[in-house]
Amino acid sequence: MRNFLLHIILSSALLILTTHVTCQSDTTNRVVILKFQIDGNDKTRDETIIRELDFQIGDTIQLGNLSNRLAKNQTLLLNTSLFLDVEINVGEWDAANHITIIINVKEAWYIYPIPIFELADRNFNVWWQQYNHSFKRVDYGVRLYHSNVSGRRDLLKGVIQLGYTQKYELEYTLPFINEAKTFGLNTNFLFTRNKEVGIRTLENDVQFYRDDNRHLLRRYRFGVGSTYRPGLYESHKIEATYFHRNVADSIHILNPDFFLDGKSKQQFFSLSYTYQLDKRDIRAYPLKGHFAEGVITKEGFGIFKGRNALFLTGTFAEYLQFGKKKKYSLALLSKGRVQLQRQKPDYYNNKALGYEEDFIRGYEFYVIDGLDYAYLKSSIRYEILNKKIKWGKIMPLKSFKLMPFQLYLSINSDLGYVNDPYYNIGNPLSNELLWGGGIGIDFVIYIDKVIQVEYSTNRLGEKGVYLHFSLFF
Repeated sequence: MRNFLLHIILSSALLILTTHVTCQSDTTNRVVILKFQIDGNDKTRDETIIRELDFQIGDTIQLGNLSNRLAKNQTLLLNTSLFLDVEINVGEWDAANHITIIINVKEAWYIYPIPIFELADRNFNVWWQQYNHSFKRVDYGVRLYHSNVSGRRDLLKGVIQLGYTQKYELEYTLPFINEAKTFGLNTNFLFTRNKEVGIRTLENDVQFYRDDNRHLLRRYRFGVGSTYRPGLYESHKIEATYFHRNVADSIHILNPDFFLDGKSKQQFFSLSYTYQLDKRDIRAYPLKGHFAEGVITKEGFGIFKGRNALFLTGTFAEYLQFGKKKKYSLALLSKGRVQLQRQKPDYYNNKALGYEEDFIRGYEFYVIDGLDYAYLKSSIRYEILNKKIKWGKIMPLKSFKLMPFQLYLSINSDLGYVNDPYYNIGNPLSNELLWGGGIGIDFVIYIDKVIQVEYSTNRLGEKGVYLHFSLFF
């Protein structure tokens, strides 16, 4: 009996000692965030910065993972496009392993009054070669962006544009309106008018009609929306939009299918829902991570009978870094759209590839219209240069004195397909597998401005040098 009691006492003492050592070890191997110290944010509010972090006051971080977490959150803040440079370090560290996180930021230039001198055509290459760089096909005016109006990362955009397309546009986006910073609002208004209009597509090239004495196409758009962003990586958006378009009688005489059935007016309401998952590192030019987006859009609810369409659009991208020094990266981007209502669309809304960001390399001179489309774009990139250029006294604007700059060599290959059951006659690239690719040089300036110079070829054996721009706000 005495031995049994002694055994119990020794076992209990050993258990208590082991538990104490384990707890002490756990306490030693982790830190707790006590507070944040934020410096350098003259305009941006502290709560806006803290909203973009993946840790908060009171959170526990394993000591072995602390360095990686700080680096990750530095990238998260750079992705906001609010800052040119971010440094996150540990400040005070007390005996209980409570730490202060110090965040130093260099704010970007938030107000961009950008003079407009832009091409009316789909891209630089079309304007330069097909239209002999005619200044009649140029838009001019001023575009104002303010990407941080109240310090909450709210975006105000205003446009006054003359030239080929007269445009007046106003847009405002407020990322959050509630205490939890999860719900946001946005609204937009647009009015445009043109004296030249694309009336049909032939040989996968848009045919234009012009009347210098009057405006042939007028467009109005007004939209309101709401966003829900419960965390750092996921977001939901619902947007309701009203569209109103008018064309001159001469347009529907030349193409009765422009709005279908010879109509000169089209008006309808649109409702769309967007889900987005974004876990890319640097969103303007990602090197690792992935992105997914799904959009369902209903256009027309029988009120005006101007349009009746329902379609799904999906995007998925994967980015991988490899090599000993992570100099190489692989970019894969896939996107597709399917029309769920299969009736014949009007010509104006039958756009697929060759517009804005939806194109296949090597086909920059073509448009491929249709109901449905899908494409896969792939690039292997090699980092040639990565540095921060200090302009010093030659740059009078404080926010531009430090310029992050990267240079990449890329090898590209794209595949695409467009299904066009209604307007494919005379357009040989419709309903055909498309391939294009080549090599390019990519310039990434100030983190979110990308210029790409590419030498590409296509399935037709055509070759050329093409220029693409991406500006993120």
